[in-house]
Amino acid sequence: MTITLYKVCSMKPYQIPVHTIITGYATNPETGLSAQEVATRLAQYGPNALPKGTRPSWAHIFIAQFQNPLVYILLAAAVIIFFVGEDSRDAFIISGVLLFNAIIGALQEGRTADIVESLNQLIETKSIVIRDNQKYIIDDRLLVMGDVVILQEGERVPADLRIIASQQLMIDQSVLTGESKPVYKTSDSILDDVPLMERSNMAYKGTYVLSGAGKGIVVEVGAQTEIGHIHHVVEEIKTEIPLRKDVDHLAYLILLGALAICALLFAMGYFMGKPLHELLVMLTALFICVVPEGLPVVLTLVLVSGVYRMAKQYVLVKNMQAVETLGRTDVIVIDKTGTLTRNEMMVCEVYADGVSYTISGQGYHVTGSITRAGHTMLPEEAGDDIRVMGQACYLLNTTEINYHTESDLFTIKGDPTETALYIFAQKLGFDSAGAASYTKMYEIPFGSKHAYHAGFFKQGTHLHIFMLGAPEVIATFSGPSISDGMQQALNTMLQKGLRTIACAVRTINLADVPQQHTSDEAWKALLVNMRCVGMIAIEDAIRPDVKYAIAQARNAGLNLIMATGDHQKTALYVAQKVGIFVQGDKVLDGATMDTLTDEQLADASVDVTVYSRVSPTHKMRIIQALHQRGMIVAMTGDGINDAPSLVAADLGIAMGRIGTEVAKSAAGIILLDDSFINIIRAIEQGRHIFYTLKRVILYFFATNVGEIFIILFALIAELVTGTPIPLPLTAAQILWLNLVTDGFLNVALSMEPQEKGLLDRNWLVHKASLIDGALMGKMLFFAFPMGIVSLYLFLSHYQIDVKYARTMTFVAMTMFQWFNAWNCRSNTKSLFQVGFSTNRWLLIATIFILLLQVCITYVPFLQHIFNTVPLSTHDWILIVGLSLPIIAVEELRKWIVRRMYGLV
Repeated sequence: MTITLYKVCSMKPYQIPVHTIITGYATNPETGLSAQEVATRLAQYGPNALPKGTRPSWAHIFIAQFQNPLVYILLAAAVIIFFVGEDSRDAFIISGVLLFNAIIGALQEGRTADIVESLNQLIETKSIVIRDNQKYIIDDRLLVMGDVVILQEGERVPADLRIIASQQLMIDQSVLTGESKPVYKTSDSILDDVPLMERSNMAYKGTYVLSGAGKGIVVEVGAQTEIGHIHHVVEEIKTEIPLRKDVDHLAYLILLGALAICALLFAMGYFMGKPLHELLVMLTALFICVVPEGLPVVLTLVLVSGVYRMAKQYVLVKNMQAVETLGRTDVIVIDKTGTLTRNEMMVCEVYADGVSYTISGQGYHVTGSITRAGHTMLPEEAGDDIRVMGQACYLLNTTEINYHTESDLFTIKGDPTETALYIFAQKLGFDSAGAASYTKMYEIPFGSKHAYHAGFFKQGTHLHIFMLGAPEVIATFSGPSISDGMQQALNTMLQKGLRTIACAVRTINLADVPQQHTSDEAWKALLVNMRCVGMIAIEDAIRPDVKYAIAQARNAGLNLIMATGDHQKTALYVAQKVGIFVQGDKVLDGATMDTLTDEQLADASVDVTVYSRVSPTHKMRIIQALHQRGMIVAMTGDGINDAPSLVAADLGIAMGRIGTEVAKSAAGIILLDDSFINIIRAIEQGRHIFYTLKRVILYFFATNVGEIFIILFALIAELVTGTPIPLPLTAAQILWLNLVTDGFLNVALSMEPQEKGLLDRNWLVHKASLIDGALMGKMLFFAFPMGIVSLYLFLSHYQIDVKYARTMTFVAMTMFQWFNAWNCRSNTKSLFQVGFSTNRWLLIATIFILLLQVCITYVPFLQHIFNTVPLSTHDWILIVGLSLPIIAVEELRKWIVRRMYGLV
């Protein structure tokens, strides 16, 4: 037998009648495929598994640390120094720095990969399949197209199936569609071309059977399933993290600057008649000045420290550079189901006894309160009708619910709506003891066609009939018992986008009940003159910390957008309740998006805070539209359908507990405890890291440009005077300044305490890229006096002794670095406002560098390495007197800035 339908018919499986599906896939719904045919199809189409990417080895991770433009420049510097420098040890120093950086980065990324792998361990799932007229339990990966699969409550759908038989089959598709409402499945074909969430005769790989049973034929396996298509899209999406862009841009600027300056100085030296070897030594020294040797190490340490701080907040960072991206995020696109909500249904409102009740709580937890007209009451104080409703909800429950203490999550078998009603009954005080007096006589389970659940219970000499179902259906059995107040309450609930259930009851004497009741029809005959006692509104329980987190995000100046597969009314209700949607905002649905071009969507997306009925493709377009507007986008999600947009966003954030493996693999950050408030804490941490990197880069370049200036000014002085002037600093001295002095002080600067007001809107006034005009201006402000003063010391002493002059210059440059490190602590606050002891690491580093500098100046073997000579007390006083004013000048600049921005 061969598959004659697959990839041939232009119609989609959900549009094809069952008998045509059976014929086309050459199968039999009763006997299934033969073992021989299974083997043939498995060989032809492959296993039912997604292609797995191989995890990079430790060696690959280690080598990847060197794939950075800054590292390339440093390697080039090491090679040049090795071949043309006076001392090849400098080349080995740079190489050692790069090796240290690679080890640190590889250890962190490898450790993170281990954690992610442990989170993503897939449990081997099995399926019940009919083959050779027998039922077998097999691994999902061994399924082939045409296999007949039996679906049962609580199981995960193993492949894309066309439903051919259904007994009240209900499937949760939220991981794939984002829609929280479960879908009842039938075998009826659908003629129209409908979106995935409306294909009621299909069951898709990765979704879950909530209740009922069914049978389906496998129509797609592996990479051809809906999940497979999403997986393929995810693999193809390439997104560049903003920090990586900035670092690459920084390396580009360094390379261009180095080439331009070296070319200029080479030309100057050549026309001045300097020997070629001397020019190469000079340019090598200059190249060492330009390249920030210690910057990659400090960047890595800053990011690693941020990763560890976030881990303490239960935020797992998979990519270190993603930490800083959080700090510059402009907009967060939030998935509703599972992110804002717990994906746990909860009764929130009840209309009974002529009044409205508010029911509080958290998901499937029994704790909560019942409030009427602002008054919280005990269960026994509630009205008669609401207690009747509670009794009905308890007795008609057929679900099983289990609580997992470690994860604070529930697993249920059965209908989530019925579970919510059961929890509501317990909040009213109903339990098994109260139900013991009722004996079930008969039950009509909920069905998608009749849309109600009815139970017949004997108690003493009476028969109690309880009925729960869709309000419009219950109305047909109740008639005039639905009052105007009840109808108005129902309309209000529907306007809020809440799922509504009506409850009706009837009590009759057992003596009036016919003795022979053996069919549904006989019992259904008793469903007359029912009394509708009230309406119940159910919502997907909102996470308790979400509203506060949303307020924090708005205060921080972040734009918040909700994108969900739910109906617009449901989406709008949740968005308003948590504070995402406010008066004046706009709403857009997937159908409208389909009519807009990308440019039109980018224009239309202004002020849109809620997107409803969206597919994975729609979410991708939303992110692209935001990118067109120049925004840095973070995306949260937990489902399979979120994976493409998690990758396409500048930063993907997945839920660790309820998130699917696909979502966690696609994300850059994982919330281990699923707490939305931790996103805001992580953003605050990201902003702190942004400022830290900014001050680190400022300090590095201020000192490096100061070194460039002193060499450049020395050459200009030689050109002007016509007198040969030796280089003011040796290569070893420059390396010491760049690696040791800069390195220790920059690491200490990275330990600066977190700034206040990072979650205030005024942060946005100062937000920019890491390298901007303000930073370049401050860099020149620090570097120019460093170069001028240091050159003055050299020119005024080199005729006495070149070593002595270089030592004076070397110590002066070190002094300037000390003082500039303290200047870089804050952009606007005075040192006296910040406090000298608030960063003890900088204090320790300054003292340590001072001691090292004294050793280099006075210890003989270090004098030999660094070409230094001892200095007198007068020399030290002169150096301090010339370099210390840089603090006074910077304090004046900060005072002017504070006056200009009203910060005084």
